[in-house]
Amino acid sequence: MSKEKRDKRRKKKKWIRAMFISFILIYLIFRSVPALYASNLKTVLVEEGTIEDSVNFPGIIVRNERVYRADGDGKINFLKKEGERVKVGAKIAELSLVEEDSSLESELKEVNKKIESIEKVNKQKEMAKKDETKSEKNTEMVIEELQDNIINGDYDETTQLKEELYCSLGKKSNATGENTLANQSLDNLKNKKEELTKEILNSTINYFSKEAGIVSFKIDGFEEIYNGNNILNYTLEDIRDKEAESKVSKNKSDVNAGDAMFKVMDNYDWYLLVDVDDIKKIKSLKERDMISICLDDSDEELRGRIIKIKSKNGQGIVAIKLDTHFHDYCEKRNVDIEIIKSKNEGLKVPTKAICEKDGLNGVYIKDISGIIRFRPVKILGQNEEYTIVSKGNNSNFIDIEGSDKRIKTIKVFDEILLSGGKAKEGQIID
Repeated sequence: MSKEKRDKRRKKKKWIRAMFISFILIYLIFRSVPALYASNLKTVLVEEGTIEDSVNFPGIIVRNERVYRADGDGKINFLKKEGERVKVGAKIAELSLVEEDSSLESELKEVNKKIESIEKVNKQKEMAKKDETKSEKNTEMVIEELQDNIINGDYDETTQLKEELYCSLGKKSNATGENTLANQSLDNLKNKKEELTKEILNSTINYFSKEAGIVSFKIDGFEEIYNGNNILNYTLEDIRDKEAESKVSKNKSDVNAGDAMFKVMDNYDWYLLVDVDDIKKIKSLKERDMISICLDDSDEELRGRIIKIKSKNGQGIVAIKLDTHFHDYCEKRNVDIEIIKSKNEGLKVPTKAICEKDGLNGVYIKDISGIIRFRPVKILGQNEEYTIVSKGNNSNFIDIEGSDKRIKTIKVFDEILLSGGKAKEGQIID
């Protein structure tokens, strides 16, 4: 073989060897790039969770409540406590009119004192009829007690003892001028007592509850503007720019005619009037729907029924009826209202992990061997950050719309890829 042929053969072998090595290198590069990319894919664990679709609005609390006002100037005496429940006809307050109260009460007190003294002496006389000596001793005892009180300067008791002594001796005083109460007969005194009592009753106004409910002395001035009986007729203009300030009447003893003294509230049904700035925000809600709400950033959910929705110029007003948790909000008027339009519970995954394959929504998971698998999901609810998907049945299978076949879905603690759309089934990652 000539040298020229050997050189040609050697060059050909080198070329074949170079091509083979190049092919191996290119193959390894193509195999290693996806593996390097897959090793950088971030994953998260599937967990149970909840997503709420809610909107917030300002609103006003409306109750069935009656305000009781003073019928005259005077001093008020409350007989019930704040928050106490009363039945129909319960006596809640007494209003004593200023002009007559003090003098009448003093005179009645004096008459009662005289009646008590005379009745005491009469009782002693009855006992003395059987024993005249005992009667004389009683008289002597009254005289001695009277003398002791005069010596000691105790003149308050002296007048009463004097009356007892007059009655015991059967005498009447002939003091100048008209007869005093002390000289009047027991019958006259009782008649006088009856007259005074009637006059005092005529100067006292009693206030009784006209309905059963809760007594409150905290009055904000809107009780007679907002009422549950008129709940369906309110408009946006009726509730906007209405800031309530509670005025407490409990510590007031003096009142003027027309002053609000107290109120009685129905503690069963109460209402919310919601000021909706954009009616589109509640387009999924309908009258008679039962909805969940939260008031003033509270985590406690209340259940209420929508009884009226009114819209005007893209805005609206919603009336909601509630029958629980009255005591938690009986002192409030203006509230912030969160309406929970929907609430979905299930498996919680990041929304960006959701992708589509063969017309099915799903996520890519990393199985126990590190191999990437596609798992279809059934979306229940979604926002920009998270998606709630169905858990499926006890074996984690879900029904696919338009198909009778059940497909295995994800489960709690599955490891899913965040960049689902960039993953490929069958890839291996660490």
